[in-house]
Amino acid sequence: MSHLNAAPPGHLPAGRTADVDTLVRTLLLSAVFLLLWISLRPFGRLAEVQDVTDAGNFVNQVGYSLLFVLIAAWCAAHQPRRLLLLLRPILIVTLTWCAFCVAISWEPQLSARRFAFALIVISIAAMVMLVPKNVRQFSDVLTAVVMIVLALCYFGVVFAPSVSIHQATDYIEPELAGNWRGVFGHKNEASLVMVLFIFIGLFVSRVRGAGLGGLIVVLSLVFLLFTRSKSAIGMLPVVLFVSFVMARTRRPRVGIAFTLSILALLSIFTVGSVFFEPVRNVVDKILPDPTFTGRTEIWPFVAERIEQRPLTGYGFAAFWRTPEVVYGMGGGEVWANAASHAHNGYLDLALTIGIPGSVLVTLWLVVLPMIDFYRSPSEQSVAPLKMLFLRVCIFAAYEACLESTLLPEGANGLFLFAAAFGLRFISMTRVMA
Repeated sequence: MSHLNAAPPGHLPAGRTADVDTLVRTLLLSAVFLLLWISLRPFGRLAEVQDVTDAGNFVNQVGYSLLFVLIAAWCAAHQPRRLLLLLRPILIVTLTWCAFCVAISWEPQLSARRFAFALIVISIAAMVMLVPKNVRQFSDVLTAVVMIVLALCYFGVVFAPSVSIHQATDYIEPELAGNWRGVFGHKNEASLVMVLFIFIGLFVSRVRGAGLGGLIVVLSLVFLLFTRSKSAIGMLPVVLFVSFVMARTRRPRVGIAFTLSILALLSIFTVGSVFFEPVRNVVDKILPDPTFTGRTEIWPFVAERIEQRPLTGYGFAAFWRTPEVVYGMGGGEVWANAASHAHNGYLDLALTIGIPGSVLVTLWLVVLPMIDFYRSPSEQSVAPLKMLFLRVCIFAAYEACLESTLLPEGANGLFLFAAAFGLRFISMTRVMA
């Protein structure tokens, strides 16, 4: 009581101030991840005709812009200099190159709009890593948000299957009928998030308890299986094994070389099967679907376009579903020119920001996070968080052999960016200490 009375006018007691601070941090974190995984337009109806020019989701852009303002205001009041630790040279060079590709894009207005949104998403991903008070709060918020998203996904499957499960009446890809997608717009997006939730469940099991983390893993795994996404399901055990090996390899060069060698093998046996006959013969013998669900039709189409603009590409996020591609590059390749992306993250980057841009993004989001993992402290308090971020980066790198998971359009890359920034921040705080 005396402490309360002694407080200066207009000031809260220390305990209440701490409670308010924790509440604000929790609300900011929750808003970021709820917006990321639920979006402002969940349970979309796929039976409706969609505009091939894809002008963008104005509502989503406004939502992220408002969130950016809020989290930027919070960071401005809480040691904003910590953000300087995340401004590594490779990031500055990468963003500068992307801006250059915007300027010379064949659709400059479209590239500029999408690059501006990408900067907002990347900024949010960087700032959100400064919000949690500690690993436990980060774990608690992730647990709550993930359980909310899973509950909505299962609720939709049971009570609103027409907007939660792909239907034969879908305007695009009616052949996916029966595949679960939950609150997401496509079963591939749902599968990627479910793999991420499995990683989060393993993280929660080490921080908060095996029971709660195990529940998240089981619910996410069941949903993942019903998405029937072969690439995500197949990559999950590979990533778990590789991350296990990396965590127990004391020599960083050996661990990184091992991880990148697996990536090279995946690239050879996916895209390489289109261009090298010996590889194609092996793939034909060992895989039930050597076309990778029709991807072998689109990769030559992409490779031909990259040859035409190898250095700068066609413009940041400005190739797929543009009128020039949909109506001007048919040539009988209906699947290729009507696709929404290259189904390979590295090819997509080379197509839009050139081969140099693809190399820069790969260094930023794949190679350097592995180096940061080994440079980070080995204390048990941060080990689960390091492993979560490492698994996210490895999964994105491997899944990019079959999907566009590196620097994806929209907000889908936010958690990947956050993982890369998180590993950087953990390693730099150790160096600064």
